[in-house]
Amino acid sequence: MALVALLALGHCMAFIDRNLPAVAAPLLKTDLGLTDTQMGLLDGPAFAALYVAGMLASWPLAHSSHRLRSLAGCIAIWMLGMAIFAFGHSFATLVVARALVGLGQAAFVPLALGLIVTYAPAPWRARSMAIFTAGASAGRSLSLLLGGAALALFAKWLPASAFTHWRLLFLVMAAPNLVLIVLLLCRAEPCSALPATRTPVFSQMFASFRERPVMMSAYLCGAAASVLVVQTVGAWAPSVLHRQQGLTPAAAALVFGAALLVASPFGHFIAGTLVDKRGEKLSPTSIVAGALLLVIPVIAVMPFAHSAVTACLLFALASLIGGTAAVAALAGLPDLLDPSLHDVGLRVFLAFITVVGVALGPFMAGVVSDGLGMGGHGLSWALSRVCVTAAIVGIVAACLARTSWRRAAMEGVG
Repeated sequence: MALVALLALGHCMAFIDRNLPAVAAPLLKTDLGLTDTQMGLLDGPAFAALYVAGMLASWPLAHSSHRLRSLAGCIAIWMLGMAIFAFGHSFATLVVARALVGLGQAAFVPLALGLIVTYAPAPWRARSMAIFTAGASAGRSLSLLLGGAALALFAKWLPASAFTHWRLLFLVMAAPNLVLIVLLLCRAEPCSALPATRTPVFSQMFASFRERPVMMSAYLCGAAASVLVVQTVGAWAPSVLHRQQGLTPAAAALVFGAALLVASPFGHFIAGTLVDKRGEKLSPTSIVAGALLLVIPVIAVMPFAHSAVTACLLFALASLIGGTAAVAALAGLPDLLDPSLHDVGLRVFLAFITVVGVALGPFMAGVVSDGLGMGGHGLSWALSRVCVTAAIVGIVAACLARTSWRRAAMEGVG
């Protein structure tokens, strides 16, 4: 359990750094004159470009005898990206910096999940995975809370200068990663490394995919739609609170971060418990479909929120429900795969949801917002349209996967 906690802390730190552009978005737009489309590019495609490639290319690290050292190295790389972002003066530099952050974080998630799936007791596996993913939601919340508090302190105590507050924010928030690097380097490996294999596991994985293409495609699409909802809301909620509800950037981050700190982990633990204790009639795909069905009315009324409190509660509720769907899809995946395919299967799964959910969601909301031409008030409409569309697609996909999920799970031995 101590290892799970340490890995969850790493996941938390990763998401603190990953989500800082959402905290600093109003300041970035003002300082560098960025559009919503450019902000969406920084939140999504710029981060995901090397993240996916690094995640798949780092698969041999799963068989290393120095996996915790590898995780420490990943943290050092994304810290470098944070520093470059802090000193960047052009959009191109910010894109390169975000790509480095993505590359540094690329191996962390699949390596950590591989350790949990391999060594966590089967009755606790989904809940252990939920604890790990709750680190991500806590990191997203703490990014907003700590980032908002830091900006408020900077505004009060530090005069504006050439080195603007958002630049200092990125440096200050990256510094605690040094402690995590030390903790990882000082901890012994949990047990001997997995034996290396020459078996073409990627070929086996795609062969397994070809055996049931409809179910696997639908499963992936349902998961990606869930992630897209969560990521899009998280990326743009502070900007909506700032533009449409009149909060300062610091206050918007603090208010949403506080709400998210309560809501998101609760959704993750709900999903982990449901997957671990589900009966024969309740599959992970049923949880995904039900959660996405519940999230649609919440997202649909967001543009009509007339107060910061109402808007913040709606954003937090959408994150809770969407997170339940996303974690249910992740926790149910090992049951579909042979144990020898767990690690590579998680990598393919995470690569897909990163491309679709993380890269496209915030970016498409930015494109739609600029296209609507409604100024600041168009952002909530853009967020609503993108997320409702994704939820509908996810419901259809989860329902398609549901009918064959039980049979596929029964055939697996995981």
